[in-house]
Amino acid sequence: MSQRSKFSKARARSIIYSLVVIFLFLISDLIWLQLIRGETLARRARDQRIEALYKTPLRGTIYDRNMQVLAGTFYEPAIVIFPQLVSEKDKVAEFLSRTSNTSMPLEAYLSQLLAQTCIYLDASKITLDNSHSEIPDDPGVTVIRQPVRYEPRGLAAHLIGYLDNGKISGISGIEKSLDTYLSSGRTGLIASFVDARRLPYKGLGIRWLADTESIADVVLTIDRKAQQIVEEVMDARVLRGAVVVMDPKTGQVLAMASRPTFSPNDVGSALIQPQSPMINRAILPYPAGSILKIVVAACGLEKNVVSLSEHFHDPGFIDVGSKRFKCYLFDNEGHGAISFLDAMAYSCNSVFIEVALRIGARSLVSLYEDLGFGATTGISLPFEQPGLLPNPYHMSLQDTANLAIGQGEALVTPLQLAVLLSVIANGGEFISPRLVLEIIPRERGVRANLKSGTSRRVLSQDTCRQLTFMLESVTRWGTGQAGWVDELGSCGKTGTAETGRLDSFGYPICHAWFAGFTPLKDPRFVIVVFAEEGGSGGEVAAPVFKEIADRLLVESLHD
Repeated sequence: MSQRSKFSKARARSIIYSLVVIFLFLISDLIWLQLIRGETLARRARDQRIEALYKTPLRGTIYDRNMQVLAGTFYEPAIVIFPQLVSEKDKVAEFLSRTSNTSMPLEAYLSQLLAQTCIYLDASKITLDNSHSEIPDDPGVTVIRQPVRYEPRGLAAHLIGYLDNGKISGISGIEKSLDTYLSSGRTGLIASFVDARRLPYKGLGIRWLADTESIADVVLTIDRKAQQIVEEVMDARVLRGAVVVMDPKTGQVLAMASRPTFSPNDVGSALIQPQSPMINRAILPYPAGSILKIVVAACGLEKNVVSLSEHFHDPGFIDVGSKRFKCYLFDNEGHGAISFLDAMAYSCNSVFIEVALRIGARSLVSLYEDLGFGATTGISLPFEQPGLLPNPYHMSLQDTANLAIGQGEALVTPLQLAVLLSVIANGGEFISPRLVLEIIPRERGVRANLKSGTSRRVLSQDTCRQLTFMLESVTRWGTGQAGWVDELGSCGKTGTAETGRLDSFGYPICHAWFAGFTPLKDPRFVIVVFAEEGGSGGEVAAPVFKEIADRLLVESLHD
């Protein structure tokens, strides 16, 4: 082989090797661009062609027990205006000034309009008056469906909670307590695809863009239908207060509402409203009045210091040391001869104070503690308050008398009273209340069932049967007849708790309570009604209990 031929072959091999190297380099660069940086570059290219109109957080969905959405994606109308496409600028400017409630002169508003490439009016900024604020029919004006996290009426607002100003992190409710699971740290966009002049492409429209997902979705024990029933009844009957509905067998909270309420979509307005609408009164402590006679009865029956048939004499008062405690029939010389059963039915202060003094402060407070009072329940809600119990070692006889009738230092929450009534309804088992049913990771798709609340026996079944009979007497012929449920029956106890303040006529201002369960046989619903400064428990709270119970029972028969 000639020297020239060898040189040609070597040259050919070097060219081939070079081409292979170049090809491999191009392939590796292509792999780098497509597989490693492809998503980032595609996002950058997309971002150069879009006009971001609205941002909203990407968070997990909050469902009720039947997988109905409580917080996720709802829709409200929003308006998008592209000034350079507007044909009747004066008309659109006048519409904008009216809907935005601006005090800016129309000429200045028109000048501001022309200076922008796009105007976006989200649902919170639109205050349309249907009588005169029709949306202009103009090629530069578009009405879209804006995704919002919460439905407009704010169902279960205190349970679900709300987000910070950046709409990224939870501030209250489930949004706060389960923020680790719900938050992705990213936001989604409502965007319009635009050309180099920032004008929208015809046909591409306005789209929802999301780059990532949350970590998990959350399923609550709440029943959406039950929650709606409770809130509708409260809107009609309870100005300020709370209602808790619980399943006594499982401790699962089926509904919880507080009034006044707020919209999580518009927290700013709620902050300046009177009566503190953002406070969840279901987990705040209040004096409960005569409802706490249930605990006295439970302790007395459990320790055999009293029986249902034992008779007492009530002259309308009882003297404890130097202090006289009056019954509400004081002016009529009291109830006279009365059994312990009827003392519950008619809520006789004198009898329950006498029984409490027999029991003693230490034993009585000990049962309160066993029933969960004086401590948080551990439900998955931030800012829950523990309430207050007196120190038994520092209690006088007068303090014991006050505790017996739910006055003095004792403060309890509506949720704690729901636990108390659940203990009686289920036969003596203390079950911690539960609000979160499941956490569903999105990536793996495996449902994580959470453990049920802790359970322990605190009352005997026999004591609970006697207590049930006593509470039935309240609704059948006692102070809580307005809470009686026809056909299926109900048990309950009224409470009228003095606040220590007087109204303009010199009468005591009182909180109204009713706590009970229904049906009598195999109870399904424990319902606690609290009307802050509402007056009489029997006249105000008991009818609310009945209406909620009636509607829940009808709804449950349809399921």
